Amino acid sequence: MTPSEPNPTGDSSTAQRLYHMIHEVYVYSDASDRQALTTFDLSISQFRVLTSLKDDTDHRLTTLSERLLLSKSTITRVVDELEQRSWVRRVPDPDDRRAQRVVLTLEGTEQLTLVSEAHERYLKQRLELLRSKERQQLNTLLEKLSAGLRLTLEADGKKSASGTQPVA
Repeated sequence: MTPSEPNPTGDSSTAQRLYHMIHEVYVYSDASDRQALTTFDLSISQFRVLTSLKDDTDHRLTTLSERLLLSKSTITRVVDELEQRSWVRRVPDPDDRRAQRVVLTLEGTEQLTLVSEAHERYLKQRLELLRSKERQQLNTLLEKLSAGLRLTLEADGKKSASGTQPVA
Protein backbone atom coordinates (compact mmCIF):
# COMPACT_ATOMS: atom_id res chain seq x y z
CA MET A 1 0.00 0.00 0.00
CA THR A 2 1.40 3.42 -0.92
CA PRO A 3 1.00 6.50 1.27
CA SER A 4 -1.66 7.89 -1.07
CA GLU A 5 -3.85 4.78 -0.84
CA PRO A 6 -6.52 4.81 1.86
CA ASN A 7 -5.92 2.45 4.74
CA PRO A 8 -9.13 0.45 5.35
CA THR A 9 -8.37 0.06 9.06
CA GLY A 10 -7.51 3.76 9.55
CA ASP A 11 -4.00 5.14 9.53
CA SER A 12 -1.90 5.10 12.63
CA SER A 13 -1.99 8.88 12.99
CA THR A 14 -5.81 8.75 13.13
CA ALA A 15 -5.65 5.95 15.70
CA GLN A 16 -3.14 7.96 17.76
CA ARG A 17 -5.29 11.12 17.56
CA LEU A 18 -8.38 9.21 18.68
CA TYR A 19 -6.48 7.58 21.52
CA HIS A 20 -5.12 10.94 22.68
CA MET A 21 -8.57 12.55 22.46
CA ILE A 22 -10.12 9.75 24.56
CA HIS A 23 -7.29 10.12 27.07
CA GLU A 24 -7.68 13.90 27.17
CA VAL A 25 -11.44 13.62 27.78
CA TYR A 26 -10.70 11.12 30.56
CA VAL A 27 -8.16 13.48 32.18
CA TYR A 28 -10.58 16.43 32.08
CA SER A 29 -13.44 14.29 33.40
CA ASP A 30 -11.25 12.92 36.17
CA ALA A 31 -10.14 16.43 37.18
CA SER A 32 -13.77 17.62 37.18
CA ASP A 33 -14.78 14.65 39.32
CA ARG A 34 -12.00 15.42 41.77
CA GLN A 35 -13.23 19.02 42.00
CA ALA A 36 -16.84 17.96 42.53
CA LEU A 37 -15.95 15.36 45.16
CA THR A 38 -13.76 17.73 47.22
CA THR A 39 -17.00 19.35 48.40
CA PHE A 40 -17.67 16.07 50.20
CA ASP A 41 -14.02 15.45 51.16
CA LEU A 42 -14.07 12.27 49.04
CA SER A 43 -11.49 10.82 46.72
CA ILE A 44 -12.48 9.24 43.43
CA SER A 45 -11.49 5.82 44.79
CA GLN A 46 -13.73 6.32 47.83
CA PHE A 47 -16.63 7.38 45.61
CA ARG A 48 -16.13 4.37 43.34
CA VAL A 49 -16.14 1.98 46.32
CA LEU A 50 -19.30 3.56 47.71
CA THR A 51 -21.10 3.37 44.37
CA SER A 52 -20.03 -0.26 43.99
CA LEU A 53 -21.69 -1.05 47.30
CA LYS A 54 -24.96 0.75 46.60
CA ASP A 55 -26.60 -2.29 44.99
CA ASP A 56 -27.28 -3.62 48.51
CA THR A 57 -24.82 -6.45 47.98
CA ASP A 58 -21.91 -6.93 50.29
CA HIS A 59 -18.58 -7.41 48.59
CA ARG A 60 -15.30 -8.98 49.52
CA LEU A 61 -12.28 -6.72 49.37
CA THR A 62 -10.82 -8.86 46.58
CA THR A 63 -14.03 -8.51 44.55
CA LEU A 64 -13.91 -4.73 44.92
CA SER A 65 -10.25 -4.75 43.93
CA GLU A 66 -10.96 -6.70 40.75
CA ARG A 67 -14.11 -4.78 39.84
CA LEU A 68 -12.54 -1.35 40.31
CA LEU A 69 -9.11 -2.30 38.94
CA LEU A 70 -7.44 -1.10 42.13
CA SER A 71 -4.76 -2.89 44.11
CA LYS A 72 -5.78 -4.80 47.21
CA SER A 73 -3.74 -2.42 49.37
CA THR A 74 -5.57 0.60 47.88
CA ILE A 75 -8.96 -1.03 48.48
CA THR A 76 -7.98 -1.84 52.07
CA ARG A 77 -6.87 1.75 52.67
CA VAL A 78 -10.04 3.20 51.08
CA VAL A 79 -12.31 0.89 53.08
CA ASP A 80 -10.39 1.79 56.26
CA GLU A 81 -11.00 5.50 55.53
CA LEU A 82 -14.70 4.96 54.81
CA GLU A 83 -15.03 2.79 57.90
CA GLN A 84 -13.54 5.58 60.06
CA ARG A 85 -16.35 7.83 58.77
CA SER A 86 -18.90 5.12 59.61
CA TRP A 87 -19.99 4.95 55.96
CA VAL A 88 -19.09 1.27 55.57
CA ARG A 89 -18.41 -1.63 57.87
CA ARG A 90 -16.73 -4.97 57.54
CA VAL A 91 -18.76 -8.08 58.31
CA PRO A 92 -17.67 -11.73 58.43
CA ASP A 93 -18.09 -13.63 55.17
CA PRO A 94 -20.58 -16.43 55.85
CA ASP A 95 -18.97 -18.55 53.12
CA ASP A 96 -15.36 -18.16 54.27
CA ARG A 97 -14.42 -17.50 57.88
CA ARG A 98 -11.07 -16.08 56.80
CA ALA A 99 -12.64 -13.39 54.60
CA GLN A 100 -14.61 -10.23 55.25
CA ARG A 101 -17.27 -8.44 53.28
CA VAL A 102 -17.90 -4.70 53.11
CA VAL A 103 -21.38 -3.20 53.43
CA LEU A 104 -22.76 0.33 53.34
CA THR A 105 -24.08 1.64 56.61
CA LEU A 106 -27.25 3.74 56.82
CA GLU A 107 -25.10 6.86 57.16
CA GLY A 108 -23.04 5.75 54.16
CA THR A 109 -26.19 5.24 52.11
CA GLU A 110 -27.42 8.73 53.01
CA GLN A 111 -24.08 10.31 52.16
CA LEU A 112 -23.86 8.39 48.90
CA THR A 113 -27.28 9.71 47.91
CA LEU A 114 -26.14 13.31 48.49
CA VAL A 115 -22.85 12.80 46.66
CA SER A 116 -24.48 10.96 43.75
CA GLU A 117 -27.07 13.71 43.27
CA ALA A 118 -24.35 16.37 43.18
CA HIS A 119 -22.22 14.25 40.86
CA GLU A 120 -25.19 13.79 38.52
CA ARG A 121 -25.65 17.60 38.37
CA TYR A 122 -21.96 18.02 37.49
CA LEU A 123 -22.22 15.37 34.78
CA LYS A 124 -25.27 17.02 33.22
CA GLN A 125 -23.52 20.39 33.19
CA ARG A 126 -20.48 18.93 31.46
CA LEU A 127 -22.47 17.06 28.85
CA GLU A 128 -24.62 20.08 27.98
CA LEU A 129 -21.75 21.00 25.68
CA LEU A 130 -23.29 18.45 23.31
CA ARG A 131 -26.75 18.56 21.81
CA SER A 132 -29.13 15.72 22.67
CA LYS A 133 -28.54 13.94 19.36
CA GLU A 134 -24.77 14.27 19.79
CA ARG A 135 -24.98 12.75 23.29
CA GLN A 136 -26.96 9.84 21.85
CA GLN A 137 -24.36 9.35 19.09
CA LEU A 138 -21.52 9.54 21.59
CA ASN A 139 -23.26 7.01 23.82
CA THR A 140 -23.73 4.60 20.90
CA LEU A 141 -20.10 4.92 19.82
CA LEU A 142 -18.71 4.56 23.34
CA GLU A 143 -20.88 1.48 24.01
CA LYS A 144 -19.59 -0.09 20.79
CA LEU A 145 -15.97 0.76 21.58
CA SER A 146 -16.29 -0.43 25.19
CA ALA A 147 -17.87 -3.75 24.19
CA GLY A 148 -15.24 -4.33 21.51
CA LEU A 149 -12.35 -3.53 23.84
CA ARG A 150 -13.79 -5.77 26.56
CA LEU A 151 -14.17 -8.69 24.14
CA THR A 152 -10.65 -8.17 22.80
CA LEU A 153 -9.23 -8.04 26.31
CA GLU A 154 -11.11 -11.20 27.30
CA ALA A 155 -9.93 -13.00 24.16
CA ASP A 156 -6.34 -11.91 24.77
CA GLY A 157 -6.63 -13.10 28.37
CA LYS A 158 -7.83 -16.51 27.21
CA LYS A 159 -4.97 -16.73 24.72
CA SER A 160 -2.49 -15.85 27.47
CA ALA A 161 -4.01 -18.43 29.80
CA SER A 162 -3.76 -21.12 27.12
CA GLY A 163 -0.11 -20.35 26.51
CA THR A 164 -0.48 -18.69 23.11
CA GLN A 165 0.69 -15.15 22.77
CA PRO A 166 -1.75 -12.44 21.59
CA VAL A 167 -0.84 -10.88 18.27
CA ALA A 168 0.31 -7.27 18.58
